[in-house]
Amino acid sequence: MMDLWRKFRNWFTWISRPLPEQVRNFRQMITVRGRSFELRPASRDDIAEMVLVERWAYEGEEPWAEGVFYDLLSQPHNSLFVLIREPETNSLAGYIIASFRPGIKDVHISNITIAPDWQKRGLGTFLLTYIMTVAQQINFNRVSLEVRVSNVGAVALYERLGFQIVRTRAKYYDDTGEDAYDMAQMLGDGTKDDDGQLSFKDNR
Repeated sequence: MMDLWRKFRNWFTWISRPLPEQVRNFRQMITVRGRSFELRPASRDDIAEMVLVERWAYEGEEPWAEGVFYDLLSQPHNSLFVLIREPETNSLAGYIIASFRPGIKDVHISNITIAPDWQKRGLGTFLLTYIMTVAQQINFNRVSLEVRVSNVGAVALYERLGFQIVRTRAKYYDDTGEDAYDMAQMLGDGTKDDDGQLSFKDNR
């Protein structure tokens, strides 16, 4: 009975205030491979540009409809949107969306997109590492994601960061019927990325 009560109390606390304030509400300058960027949470005003970046990155395709972004952004108790902007032009360089599942201590990365002009500059690595750091800060022990089997570049990046293939999901993607890899990483004592500087210091 005590274990059941403890689980309920933990669940209620999570629904009421799932993420620390410094994780949910931040704005800071970061350095990735010697270049400065602004890191901050997304707002509804960012969604139209996020959709455009996604179309650009996927060569005209739209993996996520605009309504999906709005739905997830309206669920702050279990979703975190993180943006990277180039400060001189304020252009959107990339973003990552993660869902927090307290029952299994898992952070699921549901979307990571880097604008084509900013790809291969360490921003994807930085965003993934940032989410892993957030997960550790709030005592989650697993980060998971799905990736197309054909996306060998992304698979290689995830493996370099410590993700492993858990299983293959047959015909996972509706648009092409392509298989997906379920990948996951069990977090250790620390996550470090030499390409960027990670901190929860608020530099607003």
